[in-house]
Amino acid sequence: MIAAWGIALATTERNGANAPPKDLAKGWLQLQPWLAIKAGTEHEQMYVDAVRAMYEGYDKTSGDERWQKYLVHMQELRQKYPDDINASLFYGLGLTWTAGPGKQGIEQRKKALAIFLPIFQQYPDNPGAAHYIIHAADTAELAEIALPAARKYASIAPDSPHALHMPSHIFNRLGYWKESIETNQASARVAAEWVKTGRDGRFDELHALNNMEYAYLQLGQDRQAQQIIRQIDEIAKTDPWLPIDARIYYDLETHNWQDAAIIKPPATSQFDENFDAYWIQTIAAAHLGDPHTAEQALEQYRRSSAAWIKGHGWGDVLGLALTEAEAWTLFSKGKHDEAVAHLRNAAQYERDHPMYYADILPRPTGEMLGEMLLRMNRPKEALEAYQAALKLAPNKLDSLLGAETAAAKSGNIPLSQDYAAKIRAEGGLIASRP
Repeated sequence: MIAAWGIALATTERNGANAPPKDLAKGWLQLQPWLAIKAGTEHEQMYVDAVRAMYEGYDKTSGDERWQKYLVHMQELRQKYPDDINASLFYGLGLTWTAGPGKQGIEQRKKALAIFLPIFQQYPDNPGAAHYIIHAADTAELAEIALPAARKYASIAPDSPHALHMPSHIFNRLGYWKESIETNQASARVAAEWVKTGRDGRFDELHALNNMEYAYLQLGQDRQAQQIIRQIDEIAKTDPWLPIDARIYYDLETHNWQDAAIIKPPATSQFDENFDAYWIQTIAAAHLGDPHTAEQALEQYRRSSAAWIKGHGWGDVLGLALTEAEAWTLFSKGKHDEAVAHLRNAAQYERDHPMYYADILPRPTGEMLGEMLLRMNRPKEALEAYQAALKLAPNKLDSLLGAETAAAKSGNIPLSQDYAAKIRAEGGLIASRP
């Protein structure tokens, strides 16, 4: 019965009750034969009843409603069996996955952390506790809390590529680029060994490489980042998007707008999956002073992202990206003040609505605002924008370089030198960003 429970829960992955209908249909079908069998103990039955509540009526009721039913069942289970730390861990994980953006989401993540942290303190080698702390604290506001768990988790499960990768979520949030590279190198190495022995490690290897590329770019080590992109090109046989996303990361961070402008989605990709390509096309065309192309790409992004949101969610993240694309399109048309107003609103929204990102951290809106204000020769305002961006994404190279330039142009040479020293202190290079 517990095996059936585990399969059913795993089939939904992190989406839980909001998993795609095809996954819910598959999991529900697998669970059906077991629901007619009475579990050996009440304890086991409560686990099964909880996952049943997550699935039952999936074709008629909302995912949010079924999530809440699952959480009620798990809360009853942990109260009835307080010594069952797994019940508490899975309840806390449910709180984490249902924590939306914004202050309310942060409070729910804190509630989950209040469950996880004492368990981690008591059982520092429990992989669930360390793992789930990282997920719960994967926001700019909470990341510092998870640093002990992040530094411990890789040693708990050194033969697991995912366990080796997960600490980088926190290292990326805090701007600890060297540690991010080291843990992802280990993850990619173990994942490659899995592949050699016939195990499914290809996604983990590519995901670790993506994170290594991003970290190298934040250190200004562009050549190392290019080497990683070549590795991704060589091994990404089943997912044509991975090399394209790696190229988008590189072009965005290095401001290679000429290359970014010609990025296209894979020929086999569905329209609702193409928003990444349309977004970077919009940003690139705007930087190249081509408002007509920017407008065309923006419309494609608007339609593609709306279709994705309808089927998969992520409206907060993609909506923020839409505002960024709209702002740069306005800027390319000469509507500079209107563009700045768009980015100010977006940057404020980003600060007021803390977001969880499933993948590499995006470029903070405040960083874009700083760049725009610098181009308008408003360095004092640009400096404020970069400083706000660095609170959300510490040690991000583009923000540090922008802040250095803005401080110098504002006449604050000591502050400018401080930013340059901060880049070098992390081992970074004062890389060229045109």
